[in-house]
Amino acid sequence: MASHGPRIMDQYEVILVAPNVSEQMGGEAIKALHIYLELAKQGVKVHQVTHVRVKAELDKKFPEMSVTYVPDTGLEKALYRSPLFEQTLNRAFLKAGLKVVEEMLTWNPRAVVHLTSPVSPILRYPSLPSSHVVIGPINGNIHYPPGFLHRETRSYKVRRWLHGLMQARNRVLPDGKRQAAALLVAGGKRTYDSLRAGGCTENQLVDSIDSGVQDRLALLPRITHTGVNPRFYHNGRLVEHKGTDLIIKALALTKLPIELTIIGRGPELPKMRALVKEMALDNRVIFIEWVANHEDLAEMLRQYRAFVFPSLAEANGIVVQEAMVQGLPVIACDWGGPSLLVTPETGFLIPPRDEEFVIEELAAKMDQLAQDGELAERMSIAARKRALDKHFIWSDIIKEWRTVYARIAPK
Repeated sequence: MASHGPRIMDQYEVILVAPNVSEQMGGEAIKALHIYLELAKQGVKVHQVTHVRVKAELDKKFPEMSVTYVPDTGLEKALYRSPLFEQTLNRAFLKAGLKVVEEMLTWNPRAVVHLTSPVSPILRYPSLPSSHVVIGPINGNIHYPPGFLHRETRSYKVRRWLHGLMQARNRVLPDGKRQAAALLVAGGKRTYDSLRAGGCTENQLVDSIDSGVQDRLALLPRITHTGVNPRFYHNGRLVEHKGTDLIIKALALTKLPIELTIIGRGPELPKMRALVKEMALDNRVIFIEWVANHEDLAEMLRQYRAFVFPSLAEANGIVVQEAMVQGLPVIACDWGGPSLLVTPETGFLIPPRDEEFVIEELAAKMDQLAQDGELAERMSIAARKRALDKHFIWSDIIKEWRTVYARIAPK
């Protein structure tokens, strides 16, 4: 059974800390789960500290997990659903979770502590219970492209305006990040710059990929491409910065009758349905809100020519990694996480100059790939090769992190 707390006879090599560890919650929560499962799979004695809100799911789906649950407080219950208090709740969980870790270290003094979530370059962390702590992967300092600032949401505006001020604050106030032995850094220069601005030192910074894909995707036969194929797909939570509307508008400009499947749900879904109807594209756009089974989704994607993802503020892009591993070319904006994943050999990166330019380029690139099966096949081969060479799969990522653990572990 998933435990209510650590058993005194256990000696853990790694103690993970994350507020949410869950398949259902997606995002950082599913990443935290994959980290635990892959460490355990590789034979590491690992223990998870997480919030009690995920207990029912973990007890049911992963009864062998070794877990300590941090209890809810009345204040957390009241504020949990509000994005305005996200930073407050993150710090509250970290303080409580790190108290649990501090107790565990009294009988597990050789354990490495890894804070896998929350991970933000501007989050001020509580004092750490040990010098043998890893935080990350940290990925952030992502803003809208200059040509799209008119679309920037209020939260992104505030984040952009306050970033420098918050890192200046972090330089002078206590911040656990500066105590950590290693900070796993993803997102390239923008994240490095942010951490340096907050007072983190070069000897702490370790380059890392942000997230991984399940190994089983790399074992599936690569998706192959021949002849003409007008079917494309877009996958992910439908929020404003994903740029889903740009693809829909691009369909009106394509020379071929390009078909688009939109997989996902979110606050933008009603708007996207209305836009499709307004543009009379009902016969060319299909909405699939949810595919519960990962194997079914992988099989479904075999029918498509490419993945279209013009996100305007994507720190990483796990859906881009999943597409590339399976052998799907990617059409994305040359901005944020996708610009670090996609190359000219594996897809198309469109400079995000302005809306009109991106829409025209999306239409042109979909037409080009739909017609040119040989180009799509070359990109497919290159995409899978890059995904494997750059260690997009979880087993490779965890092996690399274990070398960091070994370096900082108490001798």
